[in-house]
Amino acid sequence: MKNSRLNIALLSLIFAFTSCKKISESIQQDIIVNDTTSFEIPVLSNINSPATIAGIPSHLNLEEQLRNTPNNFTIEHITAVKMKSLALLLDSIKIDLKNIIDTNNNFGNLETIRFRIATGGNVSNIANASVTSSSISGSLSLTPDILPDTLKSFIIQPSRTYNIVVKAKTATATPMKVKARAVYTITLSK
Repeated sequence: MKNSRLNIALLSLIFAFTSCKKISESIQQDIIVNDTTSFEIPVLSNINSPATIAGIPSHLNLEEQLRNTPNNFTIEHITAVKMKSLALLLDSIKIDLKNIIDTNNNFGNLETIRFRIATGGNVSNIANASVTSSSISGSLSLTPDILPDTLKSFIIQPSRTYNIVVKAKTATATPMKVKARAVYTITLSK
């Protein structure tokens, strides 16, 4: 009887050890990373055709972000990338010591905007917005529309850039200075 209890205890210990080892080998973590960049929407005098602004630099240093994780992840450990949000914000102008949005040159002048990511000659749309209101607007949230499997191949490349395609519903007279903040959820697994 003592031998069978000893055998059961020994088997239980072996099972627990191998289970713990498998758990420790299978570490998964989600991290949130931000990529903030600035660009300029040029004067939009043609309301019939969209304008493309290409080569906007991505400032996301993914290697550095991953080095700061507690589990020593690398780019090879990325299993999925999802865009959480994309927000655009216009620089305000100073009039009478007040920061205001230019009433003649703002997001209310736009009909559509597409935010794309490019690397190695490949370009994919990642977010877009249709601007239905003509009200003065200094901020705009775009709806992410890229699949996580597609986005991963762009994010892991250090030479990624952004492209913006805008179509005006009302002509603008001066360039619009824009700050963009893309927020990504990156799933890592070992």
